[in-house]
Amino acid sequence: MKPVNDQFLINAIIEGGAKRQQAIRTIYDDSVLKSKVINFVRNHGGNTEDGQDIYHEGIIALDRNIRENKFREETSLQGYLFSICRFAWMNRARKQAKTTLVDESKFFDGKDEETPALTFENKERNELLESILGNLGDRCRKILEMWKLSYSMSEIASKMGLANDVQARKAKYRCHNSLIKFLSEHPEINELLKNYYTK
Repeated sequence: MKPVNDQFLINAIIEGGAKRQQAIRTIYDDSVLKSKVINFVRNHGGNTEDGQDIYHEGIIALDRNIRENKFREETSLQGYLFSICRFAWMNRARKQAKTTLVDESKFFDGKDEETPALTFENKERNELLESILGNLGDRCRKILEMWKLSYSMSEIASKMGLANDVQARKAKYRCHNSLIKFLSEHPEINELLKNYYTK
């Protein structure tokens, strides 16, 4: 989208009409970002056509989020659009895996062993969680990861250079609130995350 200024594109989309259409065309014609999205899709089980479809879907979501004031400008338009496309493809790939992959568990005599389909979904879920935490900043990512792994507040304080467990608890609280705020501002990501835990 460079060298066109992000704010110029955002304002044009909000204004609507011909300016909005031109801004969307400018975004769509970003060959570098489009190639990045297509390559991501191709590297995760899709093809070029899938990548083009996802890029188009991502632009629709980007346009809607800007007009509904859900884009907080905490990252570039390129980064935001790539994240939307990434999550959209992971969601589609997960659904395709559930409907097209053979249930290979029967080949393991009923044992609860990990199948290729389950491996795919676990890897996909972990990548999603890492992406979400990455949007909160490195400090919050580390704190929430340790909290998820049941580290004590004293251990978190020690590893993060905080004065005591009270400070660690406050930091965890702030990071957790940031996570909740991020998910509330990105309902498409929140819905995707819920899908992994309501199967």
